[in-house]
Amino acid sequence: MPLFNYTALDKTDSFVRGQLEAKSSKRAIATLEGEGFMIINITEEKRTRYSKLNNIFNNVTRVDKIFFTRHLYTMLESGIALDQAVKITAEQTTQEKFKVVLFDIHQQLLQGRSFHECLNRHKRYFDNFYISMVRVGEKSGKLDEVLSYLLEQQESDYEVITKSRSAMIYPSVIISALVVMVTFMMLFVIPKITEILTEYEVTLPLATRVLIGLSGFLSNYGLYLIPVLGVIVYLFLKWKKSPRGKWRWDGLILKLPGIKKIVIEFNLARFTRSLSSLLKSGMQLDQALELAAEVSNNSHYQKSLRASINFVQKGIPLVEVLKGNTVLFPQITTRMIEVGEKTGKLDHMLQRLAVFYEKALTTTIANISSIIEPALLITIGLAVAFVAIAVLTPVWSYSQTV
Repeated sequence: MPLFNYTALDKTDSFVRGQLEAKSSKRAIATLEGEGFMIINITEEKRTRYSKLNNIFNNVTRVDKIFFTRHLYTMLESGIALDQAVKITAEQTTQEKFKVVLFDIHQQLLQGRSFHECLNRHKRYFDNFYISMVRVGEKSGKLDEVLSYLLEQQESDYEVITKSRSAMIYPSVIISALVVMVTFMMLFVIPKITEILTEYEVTLPLATRVLIGLSGFLSNYGLYLIPVLGVIVYLFLKWKKSPRGKWRWDGLILKLPGIKKIVIEFNLARFTRSLSSLLKSGMQLDQALELAAEVSNNSHYQKSLRASINFVQKGIPLVEVLKGNTVLFPQITTRMIEVGEKTGKLDHMLQRLAVFYEKALTTTIANISSIIEPALLITIGLAVAFVAIAVLTPVWSYSQTV
């Protein structure tokens, strides 16, 4: 859809500049006039074929949202009005989709809508946690403080996720290279060797027969494996997204050695960080728990946290509810939450827990990565040794008979 740059006068006769996405210039003019703008100039932004491809493949990322929150917080703290802060941030944003969103938010602010109502129009880019935090900040008159909590939350999440992905890059590259190497050998190298080995009048050893069998299977049925594997992956992902499938999958990974620790530390880091931010912004504990549950990506944590809301509303301390599930909430977590509730500094204790679990998660991932790397090298070595034995053993046996 074309993007139009425009200059106009708003209802208060103030000069405004912005961007609007519309099917045609007539439709863009009609939309702006319907919102009370007097058009001065409107032009369609020229896009190359490369910018269109870039717009398709480059979605709004976490970095774009962190950029928005950081710039907005900095300008509000400096005393710049909210609508102007959003406008300036939109002009500095290089992500085309997000720029359109921010200019729309700016237009809605000029029409008198509250900030959280403007964000609510774009739930694709701003989740309930973000919108609710902004709503609390607007009601309390401390939007800049709330944005600082949001920025801290976003940067912590981004750091944890980035470190997790970085730790898995090397193993992923090694595994991919191994798969490509084995596939190439099975399809092109082993069939050539098989022709030579079958000429020998010796009984082929088991390793050689297994290798020839695998090569023959891939050569004859390899093309059928691709769609079959595609269907299996599709069905698995569809099952995993269903409520029942997600519950079972989330329960399974909470039982797997090694992975279990990562899942618990990751979810506790996000839960404690988000709950701390919500409480600091002035939100009540029961409401904060509802939003904090949404931040967790594990259905078992979500169910446990939502179940605690009813008890908290009846005056039961949060720690008493969480103590009932020692698998999801270890003793150190409940102990520190108990201290926080007794001293009235629950938000500070939760922040300390968040820092603790974020560091623990980074350490755990680094340790597992250091174990995976030599294990992969050993696997590659064993694979090469297996192929060498399977190929060279019949050659040696034949040489003994000559």
